[in-house]
Amino acid sequence: MFKPNNAALVNHNAPWKVIMIGLLVLIALIYALPNVFGESLAVQISPKNGNPISPANISTIEHTLSENHIPYFGLTASPYTVEMRFHHNSDQMQAQNVLQQALGHSYSVAINLAPNTPHWLQSLGASPMKLGLDLRGGMYFLLDIDMQSVLDNRISNMQPEITQLLRTEDLPWDSLKMMSGEGLEIQLLSVSAAIHAKALLTQKFPSLVVSQDAAHPQILHLTLNPAIASQAKQYAVEQTVQVMRNRVNALGVSEASVSKQGSDQVVIELPGLQDAARAKAIIGGTATLKVMLVDDNPSDQSMAASGQIPYGTVILRNKTGEPVLLQNQIIITGNSVVGADASFDSQTNQPVVNVTLSGPEVSHFTAVTSAHVGHPMAIVLVDQSFHSVMHQGKSVTVTQTHQTVVSVATIDSALGNNFQITGIGNYRMAQDLALTIRSGSLPAPVQVVEEQTIGPTLGAQNIHTGTISIFVAMILVMLFILFYYRFFGLIANIALMLNLIFIIAVMSLIPGATLSLPGIAGIVLNVGMAIDANVLIFERIREELKNGVTPQVAIHAGYARAFSTIVDSNMTTLIVAVILFAIGTGSVQGFAVTLMIGIITSMFTSIVVTRTFVNAFYGQRRVKSLSIGIRVQEKNNKENKEKGGV
Repeated sequence: MFKPNNAALVNHNAPWKVIMIGLLVLIALIYALPNVFGESLAVQISPKNGNPISPANISTIEHTLSENHIPYFGLTASPYTVEMRFHHNSDQMQAQNVLQQALGHSYSVAINLAPNTPHWLQSLGASPMKLGLDLRGGMYFLLDIDMQSVLDNRISNMQPEITQLLRTEDLPWDSLKMMSGEGLEIQLLSVSAAIHAKALLTQKFPSLVVSQDAAHPQILHLTLNPAIASQAKQYAVEQTVQVMRNRVNALGVSEASVSKQGSDQVVIELPGLQDAARAKAIIGGTATLKVMLVDDNPSDQSMAASGQIPYGTVILRNKTGEPVLLQNQIIITGNSVVGADASFDSQTNQPVVNVTLSGPEVSHFTAVTSAHVGHPMAIVLVDQSFHSVMHQGKSVTVTQTHQTVVSVATIDSALGNNFQITGIGNYRMAQDLALTIRSGSLPAPVQVVEEQTIGPTLGAQNIHTGTISIFVAMILVMLFILFYYRFFGLIANIALMLNLIFIIAVMSLIPGATLSLPGIAGIVLNVGMAIDANVLIFERIREELKNGVTPQVAIHAGYARAFSTIVDSNMTTLIVAVILFAIGTGSVQGFAVTLMIGIITSMFTSIVVTRTFVNAFYGQRRVKSLSIGIRVQEKNNKENKEKGGV
């Protein structure tokens, strides 16, 4: 039997503990409070170059909104940001469009949901929780990266060096071609030449695996080393994430998220965005550019007109479908593009894209254009699309490359780091083209394999439904506990409400935490788990009372003996939650986050907070019974005194 030396002193609240709990509850209330005030539709403006907002900019913003009769309220200006709030989504979207045109692309004009948090809370760093797409509304994309193209491109880039090496070593070949999914195939003229070439290529290209065909020994197969292939795939995912972040940032969406999923997929979440067509065109677009010289030789033009393609040339079509004969030599590629902005030509007033170049290719670009002054040059837009075909009874996605001549212009002088793309169409098309080009070229084609659009109305409904589910669960649990454990049940209910406040406060404080619908499910589950700890404690106290010990000893023994069981059960659940967060994605992680936070906060409220309240009401005084669902009278005899009663 448990025998404390002095149960009355044991059930005593140390002043520092009371102060600590009071401070923690106060802090939790402060940082949970912003979630009560809700959010407003907003447009946020900030300079891309990092310069502060000037009074002239604010005047332009106010004049533009007034001129277009767009009602707004709550214009807030800081040194680097201006934010306006709107009552209706249509006003918000219209304001974004007109302000972007008025301010130009030197400014980021992003749609957002601005919290209605009072200034005194904002000064303390308090802000509401970030909401996921299922609660806020917006768009979700799951992109699949064509990893086979990554590996094929890696080998294809080595092809010029391989052919040069074979020529240098006087090893002629019959054919040399890329086999999709099987690497590079080289057919030499003899088996001895193949053996020599294999040894040579293995030595000079350690990143390749060179093997001879078993049926045809004169044929060599070149594939990437598995370690190099894994490295190339990882780099492709990282580069795709970076390129997509550039595109998403330019879309004008606040709090957008781009992250990798698995080994070959990227997840993009765009809260608040509803323009599905434009988002898919920009995110799923793989457009890049290349510059080529137009073959203006009359004899070559004549041959092409008769259906014969002259050696060293290629025929591509412009936007109207007319053929253009080009020299099959790329002067510069999209890898050298560091900037692209849409504007209007000062002479023709037509939309153009101003391209800025940088890198080792620029010197070659300058030299070629200098040598071809007076000759035409073509800007070719390279885009890729996907379509499904049936292969051996299965649906297979096939990548198709489209090359379109978007502009042909005469070289007036040697070109350096800047040139223009003309003949685009309208200004919106110029904006999208500039965005796609400047955000960087993708390392491999990507395909949108999953797309979801969640409207703001559905998001609001999810919030309402989730909130109702939490409160219904809490009310039912609280009514049962109050009925079953009386005053101790009331204490447990107070701790349960504090636990919910702590969860909301922690979720609001963690920068990367986002509340989603599965996260609400985690909170609902935690309501039951939090009260379970108090059930273990209270049942232990009741058991001690039934064994005849005094109330003070029963309280102390109940908390002391239930502690290890509570810790064990919560730790096992916490381990599972950590594993779910580590290996899960999306909704699974959202569930795991609130579950982990709830487990930690519930242990504090269920054990420390309830013990503090119990000690405040029953500690350091003589009591005959406890309001815990049963009534046990204290026995004033020697046996009880030996058990530690007072």
